[in-house]
Amino acid sequence: MINLKQQVMKKETLKKQVYEYLREEIITGGIAPGERLVEEKIAKQIQVSRSPIREAIRMLEKDGLVIVNKGGGVTVFNPDMENFQFLYECRVELEPAAAYYAAQRITEEQIEELRSKLFCNDGKSFELKEILEINTKFHEGIVQASGNPFLIKMIREIRGINSLYRMAILRKGVLRIESAVQEHLEIFGAIINGDGEKARKYMKEHIVSDYNYYISIYRERK
Repeated sequence: MINLKQQVMKKETLKKQVYEYLREEIITGGIAPGERLVEEKIAKQIQVSRSPIREAIRMLEKDGLVIVNKGGGVTVFNPDMENFQFLYECRVELEPAAAYYAAQRITEEQIEELRSKLFCNDGKSFELKEILEINTKFHEGIVQASGNPFLIKMIREIRGINSLYRMAILRKGVLRIESAVQEHLEIFGAIINGDGEKARKYMKEHIVSDYNYYISIYRERK
């Protein structure tokens, strides 16, 4: 049982801890899309009062990760095709730009950090949660390496919802995971070689592939 109250004392810090815990559970699938968030249940699970939970839920609502219904209930955002299209329209413009500038401004330290987020062909098997975390950190590392605070802020605002879609894509098959690994290697290679145009091109192709793959699995459900 998690006891966050023993880890932090200040109210503001406690709210942030609860927010980070719930956010992590949502974007890694611990709390499923469409699932209800019940304050009383969460309070018992993590041993805190309902007040910081309520405040954390407001923060999650701003992230677009939960929906607060008029009747008072709270549910985790459930990705659909229309919203994924809108998200794609943002990503396909913003992330290739981040890759372009990362190729110009990335530091040696950031290169090594990105390198650590590439999968190695060493026969090790990864859980979906680990794959999602490594994948997300790779993309976030490129955004940070762009050195553009406005670009970083814009992409950060959609990263939570983007993680929900990324999880849906990765959950559906090994083939997309394998192709995504190769695409990450191409992007990384272009960045460390200082080739901004190739980095932009490879990132755009990577995002288009994600989009097309999600469309295909969405149609399978219909």
